[in-house]
Amino acid sequence: MNISNIQGTIRVGQIDISSKKYSGNKYVLYDYKLKLDYDKSLPKGLKNKHMAIIYFFVVDGEIYKIGQTSGTSGIQGCMGFYCSAGQDDPGQSRFAINYLVRQQLKQNKKVEIYIKTIPQVTMKVEGLFGNQVTITTPPSAKEVESACLADYVSRTGTHPIWNFQESGRAYPAHIKESFGAYVKMRGKTIKS
Repeated sequence: MNISNIQGTIRVGQIDISSKKYSGNKYVLYDYKLKLDYDKSLPKGLKNKHMAIIYFFVVDGEIYKIGQTSGTSGIQGCMGFYCSAGQDDPGQSRFAINYLVRQQLKQNKKVEIYIKTIPQVTMKVEGLFGNQVTITTPPSAKEVESACLADYVSRTGTHPIWNFQESGRAYPAHIKESFGAYVKMRGKTIKS
C-alpha cells in the first residue's frame, strides 16, 4: 500500500548512512550507523514531543512497516534506536529492521519515515487515597497501532512486509544468523 493512501500522515524524513565513523572500542557490525535526515517542513518541536505516534517505514512510497511509540523522546528517540542497531546492543526486531533498511539503501531505494500523531488526552484519575488528580497523557499507541494494522490487513489481505511479529512470520534465517553472530562477537570481543 502506498503511503499516499493514508490520511493525516506527516513526513518526518529520509534514512541514509551516516558519514560519521564509529570510534568506540566495542565490536560493531557497521562502521557507519544509519541517520534520519529530518524534513525541513517538519513542525518545530515535533521530533522529540511526548505523544502517541504511529510510524511508517516507507520504501519508494510503499509501506513496509507500521510501528508505534509513546516514548518521552518522541519519534527522534524511537528512530535513534533503529538507526543505531548494529553499533549497540539491540533486540532482534531493531537489528532486523536496520539490516533490511541497509539492504534497501544498497539497492538505491528511498527509505522514508512518516508518522501519524495522536494528541495527549486530559483526564481525572484517582490517587492512592481517593483524591482526584488531573493528568495529561498520551493514549495507548499500541492500541492505535493494532487498529492501523487491522485497517491495513483489511485492505491488502496481509501485514506490511517488515511486520514480522504481528503477522506471525519468523525473521529470515540469514538475519537471525547475523544477529546471533553479532550478539556473540559483541559479548566477547573488543574492536581494535
